[in-house]
Amino acid sequence: MLLSIGCLVRPEKTASFKILSLLSFCVSIQFLYIFFLLRGIYFEPLFLNHMHIPLAWFLGPGMFSLFSITVRDERVSLTEKSFYLPGLFFLAFFPLFFLAFPESFRSRPLDYFKLGTISWLDILLIGAYSANLLLYFSVVWQTRGVFRWNRLKEDAGARILLFVILGSGSATFVLVLAFLIRDLNLLFASVLGTVIYAVIGYLFQIHSPHVFQEIGPSMREVYRSSRLDGVDTADLETRLDTLMKEEKMYLQEDLSLSALSNQLDIKPYQLSEFLNQRKGTNFSKFVNGFRVAEAVRILAKEDGANILSVAYRSGFNSKATFNLAFKSVTGVSPREFLRKTKVS
Repeated sequence: MLLSIGCLVRPEKTASFKILSLLSFCVSIQFLYIFFLLRGIYFEPLFLNHMHIPLAWFLGPGMFSLFSITVRDERVSLTEKSFYLPGLFFLAFFPLFFLAFPESFRSRPLDYFKLGTISWLDILLIGAYSANLLLYFSVVWQTRGVFRWNRLKEDAGARILLFVILGSGSATFVLVLAFLIRDLNLLFASVLGTVIYAVIGYLFQIHSPHVFQEIGPSMREVYRSSRLDGVDTADLETRLDTLMKEEKMYLQEDLSLSALSNQLDIKPYQLSEFLNQRKGTNFSKFVNGFRVAEAVRILAKEDGANILSVAYRSGFNSKATFNLAFKSVTGVSPREFLRKTKVS
C-alpha cells in the first residue's frame, strides 16, 4: 500500500507510475483479503467481503499496460483500455446488486476451501486470475525474442523484465492452482512467495536504482530489434523499393500496412518497425511521401490540372487528406504550388 502511495506522490507524473500505483494498490488489497480469509475475519455489509474480486480484474490489464508503455513505448490503446471494463463494471455492480439481492453475497470465501461449495463469486475470482494469466502469457509471447540467452547475459533490463513477468505469472498460477484444488496451504504459500518476491525486487531497486531507470530505454531498443529477427533487411528494402517505385502500389487508395506487408511476406509489425528504424517514419507518412511526389509530377507536367483529379490519381481517397499531406511534404498547398509553377 505504501508503494502505491509512493508512486502517486512522485514528482514524475507519468502514466507508468500511475499504473504501478494501481497495481500496487490492487495487490495490497488481495493480500489483505487473503489475510482476512485465513483469520476468519468478515465484514458488514456482506458485499465488502468480496470487493477484492473486482480489483483482481485490474492486475492483468495493468501489467499489460505497463508493458506497452515501458517496452513497446506506445500509448495504451483503446483495445487495451477495454481490458479494464470488467473490473470497473464489477466495482459498480457489487454494491448495487447487494442492495437488490443481499443474500447473493452470503457465501464466505473460506466456504469454498472448507465446505467444498462454489458460488458465482468464486467463479468470478477464478475467472479474474485466469484472465490475468492469459495477459501475462501475451506479454511473454510478445517479448520472447528479448529473452534469448545471449541477451539475458548482456542486458540487465532483460533480466529484470523476466524476473517481473515470471514472478507475477508464477504467483498468479499458484493462486489459480490453489483455488482449483481447494488448498489453503498452497494459497498461503502463494501469498508468502509473492511477498518475498516483492521484497527482493524492492531491495534490489534500492541497491541498484540505475538499472531500473535504464530498463525502459534498454528494453525498448532490444524489443524493437527482436521484432526484426530473421528478416533480411537489405533484401526487404530492395523489394519495398520495387513495390513502391516500379509497381507503384501507393496508387491504391485502400493500401494498408497489412496489404503491403503481405506483399513483402513479413508481419505488419515487422514492416512498421522497419519503417520506424530504417526510414525514420511511419507507414502513413511513408506512403504519402510517394503519393505527394506523384502529385507534384502531375501538377508540374499538366497545365490546368484539376486538383481533386490529381489527388485521386496519386492514390489519395479525399481532397482534405491530399491537401494536408501535400503541405506537410512540400510546405505549400497544391493550389499555391500550381500558382508558383505558373509564375516560374
